[in-house]
Parts: sequence; structure tokens; C-alpha cells
Amino acid sequence: MSIHKLLSTTSLIMMMSLVTGCTSPSFSNLGVNGEKMSDTFNSADSVNNASVAGSSGSDQATAQTTMISGEAATDSSEGVSSVSSDSGKASTGATYNTAAASETSTTETTTVHKDPYGGGNEPVPDGDLQLVFIGDSQFDRWRNSSTSISELVGEEMNALHYNLGVGGTCAAIERDQNGNNTSEEDNDYEEANFTAICHMLKGDLSTSSYSFSIDEEFNTVLYSITPEKVDYYIIEYGYNDYYLGLDIYNEEDPYDEHTYYGALNLGIKMLKEISPNAHFIICTPCYCRFYNGSGNDMGDAYNISKGQGSLAYYADFALRLADNIGAKKLDAISGTTFNLNSYTYKEYLEDNVHLSYKGRVVYAKALRRIILDDMGIYNSEKEGDVNSMLSIADY
Repeated sequence: MSIHKLLSTTSLIMMMSLVTGCTSPSFSNLGVNGEKMSDTFNSADSVNNASVAGSSGSDQATAQTTMISGEAATDSSEGVSSVSSDSGKASTGATYNTAAASETSTTETTTVHKDPYGGGNEPVPDGDLQLVFIGDSQFDRWRNSSTSISELVGEEMNALHYNLGVGGTCAAIERDQNGNNTSEEDNDYEEANFTAICHMLKGDLSTSSYSFSIDEEFNTVLYSITPEKVDYYIIEYGYNDYYLGLDIYNEEDPYDEHTYYGALNLGIKMLKEISPNAHFIICTPCYCRFYNGSGNDMGDAYNISKGQGSLAYYADFALRLADNIGAKKLDAISGTTFNLNSYTYKEYLEDNVHLSYKGRVVYAKALRRIILDDMGIYNSEKEGDVNSMLSIADY
């Protein structure tokens, strides 16, 4: 099916908006443009995809929820926090952003779009600010409740927002998978991870093989996206890559999708091909704490490893990739973008891992100002320095 499917225009047009510190290691400076990089590393310890809660697949999606809900809650021996189930995952079906919807047209061939910022430096000046969120349960949870991250950002910015978050998924794939081979029309992705979703957006991978984790709503969102009109891809992965102990980086191949860095790098490369004018925001996993089955505090994102390093170490690579490819970045782990840390985590997190409502509000505020600043229309005199730390106490 083509991902360039146009939304039909009728006498009453509705536009769907389903849409809804750490020290960075130094390594080869090779990004999507293929520049040569250095080989040195500095050791440092520095969830979520677009879940689809359509009625036909709600049981399967609930069973999948997230790696955190499914595995971490039962893992007492490895010191992983016990996490509540996705009881907050909201209703089935699509959500519509009425604020960003098209105005009623007088004829079937004329559509009047709202320009949310009166002609600011929108990457694709088509009248609508279009945001695509791709990630794990941090984006997926609370969808269609008006309180998910994508909905909070989209509504406040009067933007079309598309949520392709899928709970429990990773950016990378495991070593026993080959990934996608479009020349042979074959793939062995076991889940709708980041690179798989990028292939779906390109139109060379069917969603039919992933009915256990993505359903009708995901398809509706996916095929509502016109890639050449996307302004921002907002990408967030890392917790599940960390939890499964997936590789972080391959010095021989910075596009190796079996690694966290390589999968993000490869996926963004594919998205640039279909959305040449889009801008990118790479978000790190959030700061979190880990508790064992007895409720004992085992440590936090900086000092608990699942084999490849701490969660903060994965976050370092996400930040370095953003620097290497010229993407914007949201550092959600160091406590510098907003004050989520070892003292405030109970206010920010509803289960020691996933953001609470107020945590999502602050996270959305951070994304909003990154986008406004990138568009050149952030009002620092009114709202303060764009790099100042946000605080949950203000919301």
C-alpha cells in the first residue's frame, strides 16, 4: 500500500491528527553523510513505540504493552523496577486534532489550511506544522487520552501530530535477525522496531506481519502521513535496547541496525530519503530508577548495567548521533533539560520508568521550545532562555 495516500477532500473536511550529565563518548565521526570519524571512546555511564490500540487488535496490543510492563515487572533478580500495566492506555481508534483541522472549504477542490505560526520558518511551508512521533512506550502510553506526549505537543502547537509509538520495542534488532532485504522482498524483523517502521513509511515493508503489536489504528496513522510534508520526526528509543542488552555501536559499520546507534542512524537516513525537508529531534531515554522484586532500590540509570553499559551510556550515543548528523536533541536523562533526577523522580515518573502526567507536560514543553527555536520563532524575552532547565514545579 502506498504511504502517499491523500486524505479525501469533501464539503466538510476533517484532517485527522492521529498523530496522538552524562559525558558523551568520543567515537568515529561518521553520520548519515558518511564523513570519516575518529576511533577513540571515552567511557561514561551516562519506551515505547507507537502503540496501536485499535479495536481489532486491542487484546494483542495489551498483551504486548511494553518490555517494562511485561518483563521488568517480573524480573527481581536483575534489579529492574516493578512497573504497573498500561492501565492508562486509552481508548481504541483514532484521535482527531480539531484545532489543526482544515477549515471547511467552499468547493471540493479548495482546502483552506491554518498556518499555526503565521509563516514562521516551517521546514515545509504547506500551511500545517506536521509532527511524526516514533518511539517506544514513552510515546505510546496514554494515547488518545489527550495527555500523551504527542497530543500535548500537537494541541499546544496547533500541529498535525502522528503517533507511531509502539510499546516494548527497540531501535535496534537482535543479532539473530537479518533485518530487511527489500531486493529479495524478505525480512525477519520480529517486531515493529525503529528501522522496520522506517521501511513501512517508505512503503517497502508491509504492516501485516506485525498484527500482534500493531493494528488498524497504526495503519490509519501510518497511511495518513505524507512523508514529503513532514516537518519534524521526533524519535525516542533506548530503554528496551538497554534492557535486552543490545549492542550500542559498531566501529566497522555506523549503520549497523543490530546496534542502538546504527539503527537510529540507518532509520534517519531512510527517512531523509522520503522526507528531504524534514528536521529531526532525537530524544534520549528518561532518567529512571530500578527496584527488585522485594521493593529494594537497586540503583538508577547511571549505575545499573544489563551487559552493555548503563542506560545513561546508551543515552550518550543518542546525543552524539544528534551532534554528528545535525539533529536537534532532547536530553531527558541528565536533569539539565528538566529537573528529572534522583530527588524528583517520584514526581516525574508514575512507575519509576514511565513519565507521569506532569512529567509528560514538562517533556512536551521541552519539545515545543526545541521546535520553536529551530523554526526561529522562540520568544526568549517572554519565555526565558531556550536552554534553561524546566521544572515540574512550574506545572
